[in-house]
Formats: sequence, C-alpha cells, structure tokens
Amino acid sequence: MTETIVRSPRFTVRPSNRRVALLATVGGSAAFLSAGLIWLSRLWDPSVHYVSQLGATGMPTAPVFNSALLLLGMAAVLVDRALLHRPYVYVAGWPIAATLVVCGACFAVASVVTCSPGCPVPFTPGALPQDLIHITAAVLGFVLAIVAMAQVSALRRRPWMRAASLVTLVAVGLTSFTGAMLAVFRGDTVLGGNLEFTAATLAIAWFGVLGLQVAADRSPEPVPRSDPR
Repeated sequence: MTETIVRSPRFTVRPSNRRVALLATVGGSAAFLSAGLIWLSRLWDPSVHYVSQLGATGMPTAPVFNSALLLLGMAAVLVDRALLHRPYVYVAGWPIAATLVVCGACFAVASVVTCSPGCPVPFTPGALPQDLIHITAAVLGFVLAIVAMAQVSALRRRPWMRAASLVTLVAVGLTSFTGAMLAVFRGDTVLGGNLEFTAATLAIAWFGVLGLQVAADRSPEPVPRSDPR
C-alpha cells in the first residue's frame, strides 16, 4: 500500500498556534501585572517622584518594584518568543522579535542593578557606578520599546494595532522626554515624576496589548518553502 502525500507547491503551515497563543498571552498578562505592581509601589510611597526611585537600595518598595521590572523583561521576551513563530508577519526593517528580546534583557539588568539611595543622575555628586548601569539599562529598554512601537506602526497588517502603536509611540516619546529634561535641569520634580510614570504605564500597557494581539492571531500564517521537485 502506498501513501499519498499532498504538498502545496507554495507554502506549508506552522502547527504551533496553541504554543504561540500561550506564550503571547502569558507575556501580555505579565506586562499588565508589571504595571499594576509598579503603581502599587507608588501608592505605597506617594512621596517618590521618579519611577526608578521606587527600586533604589534601601527603599521599602524595592522588592516589589524590582520584581515588576523583572516581570516586564520576562514579558518582552515571552512576546519575542511568540513572534519568532510568525517571522513573515512581524517584520519592519528587522524582526520585531529581535528588538523585544534586547529590550527585555535591558529591563532585566535594570531590575538586578538598582540605583543607589535617592537615585541620583549619573555623573552628578553622590552618583555611583550602579546608577549609571541602572539608568542606562532602563533608558535603553524604553528606547527599544519605542523602536518596537515604531516597527509595529509600520506593518501593513493589523491596522488598529498600527494606529494604537503610533499614538502610544508619540505619547510615550513626548512624556518621557519632557520628564527627563525636567529631571536633568532640576525642574518641577512632581510634574516630571508624573510624566515619567505616565510614559512608563503607556509603554508597559502597549506590551500587554501587543501580547494579546499576537495571541489573537490564531490563523496559520503561510511559510515559504522550497519546491519539492
């Protein structure tokens, strides 16, 4: 008895939809949980103005906040793992998954290397090497998050996600830049802190929405394959 195998000359289908949906759902949910923990930390100590101060050495909020930051890094990597199963969909310039995995690694570093008490700006009086490492990793992580938003906004598919990414990109960019300038030039710390928390919340929520969108993309994607002949 011979077995007849029917092959498409154009593409095959990836049989990993459930795994993709699970990874993306867990990643998106982890991002929302991270945002909740960060706001819980802030409610715990409303006197803190800037995000990173919540995780500074000696702060009572440090364990919760740094766990939230590590959770955000894990969320970015989980969504990255899900996107690797859809390489022909989520690519704009280079794979969005590549941006997310480096972004997640930056947040993980920032969660482990915390800033010193008061979280001083690097290269200012009282700043330590750990402040430079933490701030660099955290800033790079959010810059890469903005890059990922720009990549998603450039995709040809998922029009609503493109629009949401573009709006979030502009909002995060403006609020974070203004907050950073206020911090550097010793401006209104309350306003600067509120802007920084707003930017962080929007960026983290975007990770959550992206993860759930990837999980919702349950239809198999075509994958080019060589002609069996």
